[in-house]
Amino acid sequence: MKKKNPSERIGLLGGTFNPIHNGHVGAALSARERTALDRVLFIPSFIPPHKDTGDIEKAEHRFKMVELAVRNRPGFEASLIELEAGDTSYSIVTLGKIKKIHPTAQLFFLLGIDAFLDIRTWKHYERILEQCSFIVLSRPPFSLDAARDVLDPGLHEAFRDVGEEGLDLEKEKAEGVIYLLPIPEIDISSSDIRLRLSEGRSINGLVPPDVERYIRDNELYQSKQRSRDKTVPFSKDSLTQEVQAAVQAAQEKMAEDMILLDLKELSSFTDFFLIMNGRSTKQNTALCDHIERVLRQMRMRPLSIEGRSNGEWILMDYGYLIIHIFSDETRAYYSLEKLWGDAPRLQF
Repeated sequence: MKKKNPSERIGLLGGTFNPIHNGHVGAALSARERTALDRVLFIPSFIPPHKDTGDIEKAEHRFKMVELAVRNRPGFEASLIELEAGDTSYSIVTLGKIKKIHPTAQLFFLLGIDAFLDIRTWKHYERILEQCSFIVLSRPPFSLDAARDVLDPGLHEAFRDVGEEGLDLEKEKAEGVIYLLPIPEIDISSSDIRLRLSEGRSINGLVPPDVERYIRDNELYQSKQRSRDKTVPFSKDSLTQEVQAAVQAAQEKMAEDMILLDLKELSSFTDFFLIMNGRSTKQNTALCDHIERVLRQMRMRPLSIEGRSNGEWILMDYGYLIIHIFSDETRAYYSLEKLWGDAPRLQF
């Protein structure tokens, strides 16, 4: 058993994590770096007391996604403490359990300003404020200064602003302190990710790659209709916004002989091949750069790009969409259209 550090500083980051995304991970990274936390526990809730549970995935899925998101990140750990309880997840109860496990550690609740503004709805919130400290993270459009307006004037002395130099928690021994910590803006939400998935749109760059693969492999957050029938009419109007944007970007740079192959029923590694060629390797590189720039503006980032240096065959892997940009000779040699001859296709 790992020996407990008696002076350990532990951040507690709770939530439904439905699903966990890069905003959660980035916020925790900023908090740990700026406040010298030793560890951050990511604590998925079993039944959150303040949320509609209608669209929340099963606990085992949410916990597995948290595990995948934090593995190989020193100081981050997924905690089962609320899921194992199998009941409504109240912070006061969770705090008591963690205090028993780590009786000498300093505990800090990590939460966004939007969540802190609802703290008066928490069960026994006054006791929570007495038993640990809080690190409240900025989250537009909410102002960190609004946190002071939530609590009674007698508690205003508990607030402390964290400047650019950060905070040395080793020197901060008192409980009941509320640290206001501005962090870089990360405009990602779980609700937007669920909406994108229900519409068949990309979430590339919004969640860690392992989490994205887990979601795809387990068909999470799909609409009931999409889960029952994956066969969507294959037409230009049925394409996701990202695929349409990739096609338009290629057309803007004068791509030639462009076709889209629907591989959903034929392949386990992607849904679409977008194939095109340019008149020269220089044009191929320009096509790649322009498509990448357009998709990045839609928060869609490639898993990898290969072949950009020579331009004969550039492969842009976006997970469910793989883009092939060929020279004439290389395209004729590999003939992907013939290799996937049974795939439905669209010509542009």
